[in-house]
Amino acid sequence: MGLTSKELTPGTWRDFEALFGPYRGVRGGCWCAFHLVPSSRFQRMTREERYAVHRDLATRRKTHGVVVYEDGAPIAWCQFGRPETLSHWERSPAYRGLGLSKPTRLWRITCIFTDKHRRGEGLAKFALHEAVAAIRRRGGGVVEAFPFEVPGVDRPSYTGTVSMYAAEGFRVVGRMGISRVMRRTVRAIPNRSRRGVPRKGSSPGQIRTAVARSRASHH
Repeated sequence: MGLTSKELTPGTWRDFEALFGPYRGVRGGCWCAFHLVPSSRFQRMTREERYAVHRDLATRRKTHGVVVYEDGAPIAWCQFGRPETLSHWERSPAYRGLGLSKPTRLWRITCIFTDKHRRGEGLAKFALHEAVAAIRRRGGGVVEAFPFEVPGVDRPSYTGTVSMYAAEGFRVVGRMGISRVMRRTVRAIPNRSRRGVPRKGSSPGQIRTAVARSRASHH
C-alpha cells in the first residue's frame, strides 16, 4: 500500500469530489461546507448549494485540506484552515467564553473523513498528520481542533478522536459540551527539510516510523 497526500487545489478538487461523491457529499450532503458558512445559512442550503460554495472557495484557493491517496485513488480527507475561513467557532458563545489566546497564526482542523470501506486502517491518523505537515509548510503556528468525546460511544466521528490528536502532540485546553478544544504549536520548517514526513509510496511500516520520528522532532 503506497499512501500519498496532496493539498486541495483547483486541480485536486476532482479527487475530493471523487471521494465525497459516492456518499452524496457525506453526512446529509455536507460537502465539508459546515464550517465554511454560518450555521443558519448552512441549514437552509441544499446539498448542491453546499457543494457549489466549497467548490467556489477551492477554485479561488480560499479553503484548505489534504486528500489522501492509495496508488492514486482518493481514500481520505482532512480539512484545515484559518479562522477567517473556518469561522463556525468564532460565532460560538461557548468558544468565546473559554477566553483562549488569539495567536497571530492560528489554524483549525475541523473535519476528517475516510472512505467507509477503508476504516480501521489508520488512515484518519495519516490524514491528520499530513494536515499538520501542510500547516508546517505554510509557516506553522498554533493549531486547534475540536474532537468529540462521548462516553461509551466508539464509532468514528468526523471530528477525529481526542486520543488521535493527543498522539499527534495536541493537548486539551478547553471543554464545550461533548467537544474538547485541543491545541498544539507547529513550528515552520523549509519544504526541503521535512524530516520525518512520510514520502510518496511509503509502506504502512514506513509511515508509522516516519510519523513517530516527526512527532519526536517537532514536539
